[in-house]
Amino acid sequence: MANVWDAIKKHQAEQEQQRAAADQVSAETEAAPREAWRVTPAADAAPAPAPAPASQDAKAPALQAPPIIQSVGAAKVIGHNGSFSEVLVTHHDRGGRITEEYRSLRTHLLAQYPDERFCLLITSALAGEGKTVTAANLAMVMAERIDRKTILVDCDLRKKKLTAMLGCKQQAGMAELLQGKATLRDVVVPTVYPNLFFLPPGNAAGNVGELMGRPELMEIVGELRRKYDYVLFDTPPINVVSDAGILSKAANEALLVVRMHRTHRESVDKALRLLHATNAKLVGLVLTHRRFIIPSYLYRYS
Repeated sequence: MANVWDAIKKHQAEQEQQRAAADQVSAETEAAPREAWRVTPAADAAPAPAPAPASQDAKAPALQAPPIIQSVGAAKVIGHNGSFSEVLVTHHDRGGRITEEYRSLRTHLLAQYPDERFCLLITSALAGEGKTVTAANLAMVMAERIDRKTILVDCDLRKKKLTAMLGCKQQAGMAELLQGKATLRDVVVPTVYPNLFFLPPGNAAGNVGELMGRPELMEIVGELRRKYDYVLFDTPPINVVSDAGILSKAANEALLVVRMHRTHRESVDKALRLLHATNAKLVGLVLTHRRFIIPSYLYRYS
């Protein structure tokens, strides 16, 4: 993993002078972004060697058994029939050790935002690093903040793994929004958690990269920011297709997922450069697949 750290440190050094000139914030606020450069453990990472920094989030009440919502308009609630994949450990094992690691990730993120609102692109350098699992589990622990609204967006219009993981049937979604064929109200799907919502990828036809590049994307992201406190975009790997890079221009901030013992320095370095080219701020890095912690079923689905 030394190679990965070398790439991160190199990118950090390039960004340091720009942040010093651009960030005119208080000393308390400045301390949080520096924390983001730590490797932040998540569901398939080992526990942090030191306790997570204290924040208001530490006192957030845990959800009770989620209520069953029948339906909202034409959209059927997802999750009420046990459709969530077993890799969503924050749903199936809310008191477990891995779920606590996701809560630690949540705490690290919230420490960076005084208003406790954010819009994040969740991506990786390559496929198979666990970004979709990370996005879904993070969304569910964000939903434990019952006074806030969270939306999880499947922006992988090609593979749609997040949609399958949540057990959501194929229906109109992001593709139709970009084409102007639907409104946000038409396509957002409620879940068994009353403050967690899902935006499916929809049915994209033709060139997905061209579709993601439409000017409507900025309007959609802006509307999501206004209506929800936490917006999480699951995207394809940034080194593989252009979608993540295009979306990062609108989201402005990104969480990078790196797989231990697999991701090479060159891949991480390229991902960081691509994010930098779109002026996206890296707010954190999640290290996944610590083998001595992860149950076998996580490997089958990541």
